[in-house]
Amino acid sequence: MDLLDLNRQSLDLNLELMAGLDESHLDLATPCAGWTVYELLRHQVETTLSFAAAITRTAVAEPASDDMPTAYRAAADAATEAFRADGVLERDAEFPGYGRRPGRDLVAAHFVDGLVHSWDLRRAIGVDSALDPELATAAFRMARRYPTTPDVRGPGAAFALPVPVPDDAPITDRLVGLLGRSPRWPA
Repeated sequence: MDLLDLNRQSLDLNLELMAGLDESHLDLATPCAGWTVYELLRHQVETTLSFAAAITRTAVAEPASDDMPTAYRAAADAATEAFRADGVLERDAEFPGYGRRPGRDLVAAHFVDGLVHSWDLRRAIGVDSALDPELATAAFRMARRYPTTPDVRGPGAAFALPVPVPDDAPITDRLVGLLGRSPRWPA
C-alpha cells in the first residue's frame, strides 16, 4: 500500500475513534505516561499541524478549534493536502526535533505515530485495540529502523524503551512493544 494512503488510513482511524468520544472519556488515563485522553488528542492535533508545517515550510498553525476532534479533522486534512503535493516525498524538510530528512521520512513517522496513538486511544476508552494487520505490519517495519538513542527512546524522548514481546505475538503487540508500550496496559 502507498505511504500516503497508509497515513490517511491512520488519520481516518483516529477520526472514527474521536467521533465516538464524549466528555466522560477526556479524563481517562492512556498508555502514554501521564497523559489523559484529552492530552493525547491535543498532542495528535499539535503533532499533525507540526508535520504539515514542516512539509510546507510554514509556521505551525494554531488548532482550528478548542474541540479536539474538530481540530484534529482540520489538521488531518491540512496534513493530507501538504503530504500529497508534488515532490513532497523526495524533497527534504525539517523533521520536528530531528533535523532535515526526506519528506518520505516525515510522512512515515507521522503514519507510525498516528497509528500507535490510535491504539493508545482504543486502550484508554476500552474498545478492541487490535490494529489492522496490514497497517500494523507496515508501521512495524518502519519503526524497526528507529534508532535506540536517547533522543528517540527513553525518558523524555519520543518513545519509551522497547517492551519485550514474544516474536510470535500478534503484530499489534509487537508494534506497540517496540515503541515502549505494554500490550497488556493497564494491567
